[in-house]
Amino acid sequence: MTLEQLIDRWRHDDRGPTTLVTVIAMVAFLMMFSVMLQTALFFHGRDVANTCAEKALQATRSQQGNQALGLAAANACIAKSGSGDLQAPVVSVNKTLRETTVTITGKSPSLVPGLEFAITVDHTKPTERVTNPGGVG
Repeated sequence: MTLEQLIDRWRHDDRGPTTLVTVIAMVAFLMMFSVMLQTALFFHGRDVANTCAEKALQATRSQQGNQALGLAAANACIAKSGSGDLQAPVVSVNKTLRETTVTITGKSPSLVPGLEFAITVDHTKPTERVTNPGGVG
């Protein structure tokens, strides 16, 4: 077999590289799919943290509310959402005369080894208080 025949055979015979190209394409596709799924889990965990922070803020900032009520509301919300949505959650509630702050930190579940996303949500609103406008009453 001459060199010209070998080159001609190599150009028209694609049995060899098809398997290799398929394997490379599938690995790339699976990695891309895993990263997309990891990103979706991060945004879902952040939404859970936002929802629980809002519930804790509502319970804390009311006139009858306190830090213990806010902490209980946040922990109940996180427990209700499921243990896999927000991993290692830490809730911090602070109420002053002027404003109320709720901070929730945690991690999103990890599908891709070595790729972890931290979730931090911080909500602050004015504390509710009773006022007597104009001194009437």
